[in-house]
Amino acid sequence: MSDNNIEKIRQILHYKERDDLSELLSQSKSKVQASSSYGSKLNSILSTFEIYSSIEYTEKLRNLNKEEHDLIFLAVKEVYPIRDASPEIMDVKYYISSSEENNDLDSADSLWANIHPDITKVSKQLFSDKHYAQAVFSAFIEVNFRVKNIVKNKIGEELDGKDLMFKAFNLGDPIIQLSNCSTKTEKNIQEGYGHLFAGAIQGIRNPKAHENITIDENRAIHFIYLASLLMYKIDESYQ
Repeated sequence: MSDNNIEKIRQILHYKERDDLSELLSQSKSKVQASSSYGSKLNSILSTFEIYSSIEYTEKLRNLNKEEHDLIFLAVKEVYPIRDASPEIMDVKYYISSSEENNDLDSADSLWANIHPDITKVSKQLFSDKHYAQAVFSAFIEVNFRVKNIVKNKIGEELDGKDLMFKAFNLGDPIIQLSNCSTKTEKNIQEGYGHLFAGAIQGIRNPKAHENITIDENRAIHFIYLASLLMYKIDESYQ
C-alpha cells in the first residue's frame, strides 16, 4: 500500500526538480512520532517525521548533505503545516524498515480507509501514537474550524462552538443546508443534524478542551467516525 504522505513529499520534490531525492523515497513509508511537549500553536504537538526505507536507501538518505536534507524537511513541513491541534514537525529521521514494520504501517492505514481526509490528516498520527483523546479533540476542532470558516465567509460573523452550529444549521435560515427543507423528513434531517453538530462540539470537544480526559482506543474510533460523518455531511451540503 502506498504512503500518501510520502507520495505528497515526492511530488513536492519533483516540482522542485529534485527527482533524485524523490526516487530515494520511492519505496519508503512514514510515521509521525509525537512527543509529550506542546508546540508553538494551540495544542500542537512537537513531533518527528520518521521515514522507513530499505537498508540501501536509508544509508543514502542518512548521507545526504545539509541542503538536501533541508529540502526533504521543507517538503515534509508543506505536508504538515504548523496548525492548531496538529503535529508540529521539528525534524526528519531515517530508519531501516523491516517486513513487520511495513505490515504494521499498512494495517494502520487500513483503519483510516473510510475516514474523511481532513480528519485523517489531523488525527491519524496522534491515534497511531496512542494519543487517543488528543486525536479525538483534533478531529472535532477540525469540524468546528470548517463550519466556522463557511459561516464567516458567508455572513461575516465569527462564532464558535454550540452557538456556531445552531447558527450554521438553523432550520429557518440555514447557512449550511443539508437538505431542501421542503418536506417534514427534509426538515427533520436539517434540524437533527444541527443538534448532532452542536452536541458533538459541546459534549465531546469542549470537555476535552477544559480537562485532561482519558479515553481508550475503541471509544476514540467511535468519536472519530462521528467527526468523519459530520465532515462528509458538509461535503454533501447545498453551500
